[in-house]
Amino acid sequence: MSEVKQERPASEDRTRRAATLTKARGGLVAAVLLASLLIGFTVDGPTLWGLAPIAIYAVLVLVGLDIMLASVAALVSGFLLLHIDPIDAAGMLGDALGTEIVEIGLIIMLGAGLGEVLTRTKGATHLVRMIVDRFGVDTAIRAQLSIMIASAVLVIALGTLIGAFAIAAPIVIPIAARLRFTKSGTALMMFIGGACGMFVAPFVGSMVAIREYSGISYPEYVLTAGGPLAIVCFAVGFAVIRYCQRRPVSDDDFYDDSDITDSTEELPKTARHSTIAFLLTFSVLVVYGVITRAGTSFAVVALIVMAVATGVAARMPVNDVLKAIYTGCGKLVDMFLLFWMLAALLAVVEELRPYDVLLERFGDDLKALGVFGFLVVVALIGWLGISGASAAQVIVIDRVFGPTAAALGVPVSAWAVVLLCSCQADTFGPFPGPNMISPMAFARSTALKRMIYCGWILLSASLVVYVVQLAVLS
Repeated sequence: MSEVKQERPASEDRTRRAATLTKARGGLVAAVLLASLLIGFTVDGPTLWGLAPIAIYAVLVLVGLDIMLASVAALVSGFLLLHIDPIDAAGMLGDALGTEIVEIGLIIMLGAGLGEVLTRTKGATHLVRMIVDRFGVDTAIRAQLSIMIASAVLVIALGTLIGAFAIAAPIVIPIAARLRFTKSGTALMMFIGGACGMFVAPFVGSMVAIREYSGISYPEYVLTAGGPLAIVCFAVGFAVIRYCQRRPVSDDDFYDDSDITDSTEELPKTARHSTIAFLLTFSVLVVYGVITRAGTSFAVVALIVMAVATGVAARMPVNDVLKAIYTGCGKLVDMFLLFWMLAALLAVVEELRPYDVLLERFGDDLKALGVFGFLVVVALIGWLGISGASAAQVIVIDRVFGPTAAALGVPVSAWAVVLLCSCQADTFGPFPGPNMISPMAFARSTALKRMIYCGWILLSASLVVYVVQLAVLS
């Protein structure tokens, strides 16, 4: 009874603090909208106040407001600054549906649909086993290499880190237990391998956004931006994991003997057909996209074709394939709505034309930094100053600083590196995020401190790569 009495006040305090924080956020949103309404009466034409909606979006996300609510609040703020009537606002929302920004949101949704098909057909599971069997698990080094490569390939296939970890963990853990890998080391293998796969994935939303807004082709992107980053992080991460493996966090950092189970769950024969169909269509579509220099819209078609081919090869009825796609897309419908709001928000910002004022007032100062100095400053702002979905970060950075980059004559390859740094540098830190914590959960590790420290090492290595790339490309 005494324990219950002690816990109740703590629970009530947490509830009270949460309620207070919610009210504070609501008050902040109300204050922001009121200020936007009042300022809207005083501004007209090109104005720096046009950057206010983007700043509001960033601040609201940083204080913990739901990203969708933050986007809506920022959009309403923009409408108030423009002082447009509801009919014109509705027109801007309608026009936003036809933009490339919303197209990227659709790509993210369809990627989830493809992932659902691969999961239901067991093609994703077969893909992991195929990689593990190919590289072998007879030694610790080969097993580590297999797990990291499997995680990378699975992220490329599914377009999501967390989904890849969920599929890989049941296969990886028995191998890790048998070879006496630590839980913290296993989490690092999945995390670092998956992150490296993300950097070079052709159909992941953030990577599509980088190519779309920088104007770089996929082969050039891999050669000059994502590829070098993935190679360095994979190599450094491999060495870091080997070091950590020899230094377990505690006795509880090892798996139990009960985890050394037979991970060869019998898969249907159609799983192999599903995997082969996916790999073939994926390869053909990537090659076709490279040869034809296909744009963003091609990713929409490619994801649908891959999903259908994968499901049909597994002898799924077409109706079931479509239902799987719908289910996967439904899990990320909020992302589609987010990008719709973001597209309308940026259209409002363009109406206010703050970039014209920026170039007029600060163009000479920015040019004084030189191309390299300007790119470093923008990359730091993107990494530390703008939060949200990674593809959304790319779009915001390009819309805010893209005109200045064009005026300075920044090469497309250098701009691609800046956009990559803006949206992906925070994968490794400085603070832990969902992509860092989720592999720990799947690997049953509680060594957050080790994950953070290792993330900082990878962050340092990636920042060096970004700086070298910018120095060479600019």
